[in-house]
Amino acid sequence: MEARSGGLPAFFGRVRRAGATTSLDTNDDPEGRWLGLDEVLAVTDVLLPNAAEALAIAAAGAVVSPARDVPGADALERAVEALAGLGPLPVVKNGAAGTLSWADGGLVHVGAPPADPVDTVGAGDSFNAGLLAARLRGLTLRASMRVAAACGSLSTRAAGGTAAQPGWDEVHFP
Repeated sequence: MEARSGGLPAFFGRVRRAGATTSLDTNDDPEGRWLGLDEVLAVTDVLLPNAAEALAIAAAGAVVSPARDVPGADALERAVEALAGLGPLPVVKNGAAGTLSWADGGLVHVGAPPADPVDTVGAGDSFNAGLLAARLRGLTLRASMRVAAACGSLSTRAAGGTAAQPGWDEVHFP
């Protein structure tokens, strides 16, 4: 959405100066250019790409510094670390494999609850909502990722993007 993305860095900057936090789900760039992403990431607190988007952003060079060579790390883990190097907290959706983040110098992985999906439309949006709701409630990153993974998985129980979205009582972990 190039027509709208140009004003996003300034908007996010105003939001942050007002004391709020920002989050961004990049969606895909079919052309693989990711124009202006580096500017918006500079004022983004939480970055919420899916695995394919995280890999594409890293491969496109939107990442200004390459990830360290982590022994045994796969490409997605290296991409998550590289995205963290840009400043925002990356929380990457990886479908049935769960979610990955990079915090405090290390990889954080949370598996997804088992699911028998009817429809995956909206699962990423439900994931995002769950993560942000958990963070706003003061849960740790790992607990917030568990809530997010549960929200994404549970949302696949019915057709459509909202029919099966879970409520807080279904996903909260003590």
